[in-house]
Amino acid sequence: MELLLLSGSLSLGIGRRTCIGTWQAGVYRPCDSEEVPVCGSCQEFNACAICTGTCLKDEKTCLEEHAVYVAMFRPDIFKIGVTKASRLDDRLREQGADVAAVADYVADGELARRRERELQKRYGIKGTVRHSQKMLVDTELDWAAWDAMKAKMDIDDETKLRYFDLPLWMRPLQVKNMLLGRVIGVKGRLVVLEKDATLYGFDLNDILGAEVLPIGSSKRQISLRTS
Repeated sequence: MELLLLSGSLSLGIGRRTCIGTWQAGVYRPCDSEEVPVCGSCQEFNACAICTGTCLKDEKTCLEEHAVYVAMFRPDIFKIGVTKASRLDDRLREQGADVAAVADYVADGELARRRERELQKRYGIKGTVRHSQKMLVDTELDWAAWDAMKAKMDIDDETKLRYFDLPLWMRPLQVKNMLLGRVIGVKGRLVVLEKDATLYGFDLNDILGAEVLPIGSSKRQISLRTS
């Protein structure tokens, strides 16, 4: 497996996909199943991912401060979510949020999930945003809608997030079988590339478990980094 930096110029073709495999005791074990991105045998159960405020584990392990946040995606799509306080900025960038603010800090993950559901119900905001909704990267943020939401939730602070080296002059054209061009930036799981004055967008979920064929070279498996 080789590390691929999502920066500079890329010229890669995306080939056959298989299950992403597993890590066991620090050793990567590949899997040839055509069930992608992960097959039933390699899928690990994560009780924390489906927690709704009542711990499903024999022993609670989320004993650290969590942040319950509200985030907005262009132009005016909101979500309320939760993450470990220490991972707040990373989590917002993983999702591609454009602006966000902490609604509350709580002592552990179980309490955070309860608070998250309470706020979602109170303000009528969902806890998920579809990837297709996050594609409006060329639109302007509705700052009036954001300020109104902050006022409604009685929030003062905010975090603005920047992903691209320059303003996007068009909505990226979606491609599935290649990463070709100069990387403009990565927003959530969307990488935007420029080639011949045209912007292209690639969903990084489509590369999970895939064979990658650099033009003029041999195929290889890769993992990804943005810098």
